[in-house]
Amino acid sequence: MASKIIFDTLELLAEDLVSLTESCKEFPGEKRSRSTVERYARKGNRGAILETILLGGRRYTSREAIARFIRAQLRVEAERPAPKRGTMSKKDVEAAARRFGLPEPQGTRKDTNIHDFSAKRREG
Repeated sequence: MASKIIFDTLELLAEDLVSLTESCKEFPGEKRSRSTVERYARKGNRGAILETILLGGRRYTSREAIARFIRAQLRVEAERPAPKRGTMSKKDVEAAARRFGLPEPQGTRKDTNIHDFSAKRREG
């Protein structure tokens, strides 16, 4: 494991280094705060950790490391399964209807028309 860390450090030295403060502007979208970039380096985000190096008491990363960090996050995001649509039990539907002052649904969803709820709510 130690040899991998040394290899990554040597690779980072050959790249276009920027201080962590400067790197805040390098991320796409809105500017990141210094503490956010430090957290990316310490703990990571979505399974990816930002590569950094300590030189002369200052911590640096590279533009290429930022690109690898973003690609790794996108890869993790793409591999995640799509969220399942939530379903509510009949009991939950009835409780929600009571909570919002709607009449409790009668029958199946096909039988229920949203406009029926609106009319009944105005009457009641």
